[in-house]
Parts: sequence; structure tokens; C-alpha cells
Amino acid sequence: MSVDKCVKVLATGDVHSPDYLKLYMESIKRINNDIDIILWVGDMVRRGRVEALEPVLRATREKFPNTKIVSIYGNEEYWGLEEVFRKRYQDIIWLDDEYVVINVRDVKVGVVGTRGALERPTRWQRKNKPELWRIYRERPKRIELLLREAKAKADIVILASHYTVGFETAKGEPESILPEMGSRAMMDVVLRTKPDVVFHAHAHNAKVLEVEIGHVKIYNVSIVARKNVWTGNVCRIKRGLEVFFKS
Repeated sequence: MSVDKCVKVLATGDVHSPDYLKLYMESIKRINNDIDIILWVGDMVRRGRVEALEPVLRATREKFPNTKIVSIYGNEEYWGLEEVFRKRYQDIIWLDDEYVVINVRDVKVGVVGTRGALERPTRWQRKNKPELWRIYRERPKRIELLLREAKAKADIVILASHYTVGFETAKGEPESILPEMGSRAMMDVVLRTKPDVVFHAHAHNAKVLEVEIGHVKIYNVSIVARKNVWTGNVCRIKRGLEVFFKS
């Protein structure tokens, strides 16, 4: 087995700026190597505060002035504010049930980005956005199509979801709220389509932060749970695609 191509990734979520902004800034300052792609997997601001992303972006650009940033929306980047974030922060590639293929040193990296799905909307969502029952039920089908399209075009495929993919990397959260953490239907999609790596956040209290299921690496990169950002190499292997990482 030999390594064919690699990209260096930084992934994080749940900064809830300004709440964990200092932790984020301290974490990226400790990184000594170059990063090819930065992934923000949602809840980068608190309670829809669009302006709170400004210091996060500024600190990131001071450290990584030329690195592409790909971001998805979490539940704290409120529904209806998607275009506000896009227009204000045009330096960021925003994904909302979409994918992008980025060329990094002759490697085509496909990133599929989504808020993800819940098995049961939260109490607030059930009261204020009852349509989310349908959206969460239908979204995994949409993500499966996107993953298959991305795999046809890219050398390496990453799934970035805010909500957890299955519950393995949410262990530590109360069992009673796991249906409001993520979706096992999303895990079924992952097992059918085999992206090379999955990143998510949302589960602040998780004790299990990384697992491998069906030869797919799944990482909870919530900065609240990790107390750090995740960094690692995602590599294309000549006899197949595998993921190697070094935190």
C-alpha cells in the first residue's frame, strides 16, 4: 500500500462566537504546518449573530491567508439567514445541501455540506418550524444523491454535517435527547455511499469523538467537546481510499 495523494484539513464547529472564540484562536495559533482546506461544520456563531463571524474569519485569515474556507450552517446560523451570511462573507464557500469540488495540488476534493437531519426536531423546532419533520425525513435522500455525484467527480470525498451522523460520536449526551442530536438514516447513507471521511459537530458533551464504521472515519469536531480544532491528512491510497490523521 502506498500513498498517492493527500490534503491537509482543519475541521471544527460549535465555536458559538463569541463564546468559544478565544479557544478557537488559541487552537489555530498552535498549528505549525500548512492547511489545504478549512471546514467549519456549523454553529460558528451564537443565536444568529451574523456579525459574530467577523472575528472568527479575521483570526483565520491572519493565520491562513490563502487557504480555502468551506462552511455549512448549523442550527445557530438561523434558518432564513443563509443569504445574509453568504453576502457578508463572500470569502467563504457556503454549502447548504450542496457540494463543491476544490482542486488542491492536483487532488480533486469534493465536499458535501449539510446541516444534516434529526430523528426528532427539538422542542423549539416542533413548535416553531413543524415543516422540519418532513425536511429531516427527506434530507438523507438528497445527501445520498450529492455524495454519489461528488464521488463521480472527485478523488476524495468529505461529508460535512452539523448534526451527528448516527449516534456513536454523540455518546456522552443524555440518551433521551439523542434523537435531537442526529439521524441514523444519515449513517445508512454514509454506509451505502462510502465518503472518505465524515465531520460533524453539535454534540458538545460527547465522550467518543471518533469512530470507524464500515471503513468510514467519522469525527466529532465540536470544539466544545475536543477543546481544540481537528487537523489531519486525508489521503488517497493507490489500492483504495483510506484516511490517515494526526491530531
